[in-house]
Amino acid sequence: MTLSSVPQPAEPQGRATPLHFVLGYAAGVGLYFLVRALGGLNPSACQGQTVVALLVPLLLGPGGLGLTASQWNRPPRAIFGLGLVVASLFPALFLASRDIANLRNFGCAGGYVVISPVGGKGLSEMTLKAGETRRLELRVGGFDVKTRADAFELKADATNPLRSAVPPLKVTLERSSGVKLGQEVPLTIAADAGGPTQQYTVNVNVVQAGGRTASGSVTVNVEGVK
Repeated sequence: MTLSSVPQPAEPQGRATPLHFVLGYAAGVGLYFLVRALGGLNPSACQGQTVVALLVPLLLGPGGLGLTASQWNRPPRAIFGLGLVVASLFPALFLASRDIANLRNFGCAGGYVVISPVGGKGLSEMTLKAGETRRLELRVGGFDVKTRADAFELKADATNPLRSAVPPLKVTLERSSGVKLGQEVPLTIAADAGGPTQQYTVNVNVVQAGGRTASGSVTVNVEGVK
């Protein structure tokens, strides 16, 4: 009777050195900056920029891990793959996340409107009693004013689930045209003295020449007369 032979693990081929890691890292960094430079040829400041920013990290990370796993018996190639993985995290993913965050500064993700108490932080909900008036302020942000005029048009209104013709909630903007980026604009909300208990939504819409828009809202709970 003969014993079946037991397969032996393959012997590692080659010896890994720090140089292999450095070469993998350098290749990853070079690929990132090459793609970033080619992305700079895109005439649009918004379209396709997110794809360009994420393309290399998504290629280097899984690709480097796959290379390391498949070439485990070839240490030089495995260490080269680890260099690609590290390059996918820094600088690729680090700079890509920064570039994507900066897209908002160019208005690519649209602007935003912050509504807040005077001198306070932004709020999303507030309560008013019937007959009470509250003075707030709003400011517009998230737009790039380097290439376009810094002037915005504002509109504000109040809606409620009943969609009554005249909601018992009056919204007044102190300024509605020529508003500057980051400028604080007073907003007054007044609840009708005879209004019912109801929830309303105050909407503020921003429009700029060229089609750029933004919006903000705050929920107002009115406690009516009992």
